[in-house]
Amino acid sequence: MDHAIVVVLGDIGHSPRICYHALSLANKDIPVQLVGYMDSRPHEKIISHPLISIVRIPSPPDFLNVLPSIFSLLFKLIWLCLVVPFTLFFRTSFTTSIVMIQNPPGVPTMFFAWLAAVLKRGNLVIDWHNYTCSMVRYKHRLDDPKQKKNFIQLILGLIADTISWYEGYFGRLARWNLCVSNSMRNDLRKRWNVKSVTHYDRPQSWNMLSFNDEKKHSFYFYLRDHPEFSKYISKEPHSVFQYNLGEIQESTLFSYRNIDGNCHLRPNRPLILVSSTSWTEDEDFGILLEALRKYDSANALRSKRELPDFFVVITGKGPLKERYLEEIRNRKWNHVTIITPWLEAEDYPKILACADLGVSLHASTSGLDLPMKVVDMLGCRVPVLAKSFPAIGELVKTRNGLTFDNSAELYHHLVELASGFPQKSSALDTLKKQIVQDGQIDWECQWEASFWPLLQGLVLDSVDEFHRHRRLSDSNISDGCATE
Repeated sequence: MDHAIVVVLGDIGHSPRICYHALSLANKDIPVQLVGYMDSRPHEKIISHPLISIVRIPSPPDFLNVLPSIFSLLFKLIWLCLVVPFTLFFRTSFTTSIVMIQNPPGVPTMFFAWLAAVLKRGNLVIDWHNYTCSMVRYKHRLDDPKQKKNFIQLILGLIADTISWYEGYFGRLARWNLCVSNSMRNDLRKRWNVKSVTHYDRPQSWNMLSFNDEKKHSFYFYLRDHPEFSKYISKEPHSVFQYNLGEIQESTLFSYRNIDGNCHLRPNRPLILVSSTSWTEDEDFGILLEALRKYDSANALRSKRELPDFFVVITGKGPLKERYLEEIRNRKWNHVTIITPWLEAEDYPKILACADLGVSLHASTSGLDLPMKVVDMLGCRVPVLAKSFPAIGELVKTRNGLTFDNSAELYHHLVELASGFPQKSSALDTLKKQIVQDGQIDWECQWEASFWPLLQGLVLDSVDEFHRHRRLSDSNISDGCATE
């Protein structure tokens, strides 16, 4: 049976959507070759699946990152034009049913994936997360009126326009195009006359966790040994309200186990706020930091609105992280604790399941993609405050969260939702109940509804032939044994 070749020109371990595609195909008995960088370890379900094999692409040399922008782009393109075709043509199967690629990045992957599909008698599938051209324009500030226009900027502008044409051309050549939002689907048709199917990001069922008090306490207690949680999580919560909790066997900042062995959340615990950021300019962490500064200083409102302390957990890594960490360290915080831990992949959904509120700072370069981090938060029944942009309304609605444009609006939402927490936080409790009532669609349900119907006619005959061959093989083995 023909293989499926699934390609991402990025780190496989940090490309959940393309990994989910690979897993869904493999679960349909289609052998998958997953092609990409191996900068981090993918999920164990990917590593251990018998029908998924990983084909590693060597990453571009690090020194290219320190070159001037135009030279860095040029030499990375040359590097990729050597390693990508070699990998696709000679290190993957000689025949295939489909060649699926993630865009962005689409340069030069689209051309070589299309050529591989032609030579190997397969079908090209493009999964659109965003546009490569919009990311280039944003990264080099080509649409910023304050940016001084020079020769380099003009050349980069021509490169971005060429990439735009390139994306549209190969989008029209693809057998199928998937995209992450209806807004993107409409834009693909209008911009390049590319027909596509909306396939929303959804969490995998194993990441859709919902913890009771017992599980939350167990996870908090486990975090006592984590280097970045340990010095905070064993403390007593700071609060003007005091409670008689009786005799306690185990205790954390958020929970306790009484002498009878029963676990409870503390009635004066801090509110756990979770955010994940890439620490780049397109995710302005300064918005959240300024809102937290205002919240920390809101002494007049604190008793009146019964505002809790905040325990803020921010995950992710990126180029601006140290700059913002320095700002955090230089301020004296009274009612806000901010930590930036490195979490194992299996611990991330657990911290979401323990969170009370999530914040997304994602601002799309095209205005058309949707943040996976919000999908993960909603999958764990966590209400979300999300940075506003054109497509975000397809994901964050009044029944599961709120949107904001600036730090003032974010601060207002934080005060509104945190008031009375945890016992009298009616606005936050209402959002949580509505998320539970509305339910969440997992990845498999979405994939079965949007992509599998397209593939069925193409691969079903191959799958049936595979099972028929296996039955005949088993029958021959059985007959041989019986004869003896």
